[in-house]
Amino acid sequence: MPHPKLAQFKALGQYMDLLLDAICVVNPRGEFIYVSAGAERVFGYKPDEMIGQSMFTFMHPDDHERTREVAAEIMQGAAKINFENRYIRKNGEIAHILWSARYSIEDDIRIAVARDITEQRQTEYERLQLMQRLEQQALFDPLTELPNRAYFYQKALHVLQRNSDVALLYLDLDKFKQINDNFGHAIGDRVLKVAAQRIIQSLRSQDAVARIGGDEFVVFLERIQANDDAIKIAEKIVSAFATPIEIARDQSFQIGISIGIALSNHHGRELELLLLKADNAMYQAKQLETRHIVVAPA
Repeated sequence: MPHPKLAQFKALGQYMDLLLDAICVVNPRGEFIYVSAGAERVFGYKPDEMIGQSMFTFMHPDDHERTREVAAEIMQGAAKINFENRYIRKNGEIAHILWSARYSIEDDIRIAVARDITEQRQTEYERLQLMQRLEQQALFDPLTELPNRAYFYQKALHVLQRNSDVALLYLDLDKFKQINDNFGHAIGDRVLKVAAQRIIQSLRSQDAVARIGGDEFVVFLERIQANDDAIKIAEKIVSAFATPIEIARDQSFQIGISIGIALSNHHGRELELLLLKADNAMYQAKQLETRHIVVAPA
């Protein structure tokens, strides 16, 4: 049996059909009992294909539960403005729909205006992707995908504001220049990528590593309980380079790594000083044939 108010909506239809948005009327079961001509532009279906059907027939399944919750709130008297969900058009495209809806207690129907904002959401998504790419380029090394010097400085300065003890490790690959000189930068880049992964796999989840240039890396160790903790992690990194780096089935390179360590409880919490102390200790380690790790003197 047609809803008693349906004739009124049809009488206004010639004006509603001029709107680019879709006017929708839904009964308590969530079925469309009236849809204006704008529905074809918004939903991709003609009105007569939607009338009598549940709104969930056309809705993206991931949005069903959230929409049911909002529909219940509307039927309890809450007016909803700018509620968003997604519908699946007849051609399979995903449509982002912005709704404004109210409930008529007297007529026991929900009346809503649906606006297609798909293009707007697509533009926002593309802008977000662009911003993420720019941020990636600004803060991450494109070769190893590790944080770069700028990101490291941000992270380290933030951590140094806390009171917990930290350690800074300055790392430099041994004999890497010979690989670049003898085999070219393309091979050198592949070695660097593997080296970066070995460093990452040697660290704890709370530690941070960055490539700050060439074959040099820095590692920032948070929440160090004792100085030996930093040395143990450095030893783990050194052990990770005991196995040759294999680039191809018949091409591998045995490289080592030298590490200098600076400690906040010995050298203070000034980042530049920690970097200087760790860098100097790393160069000392490079000069020693029997040691790969040197802790900077207090």
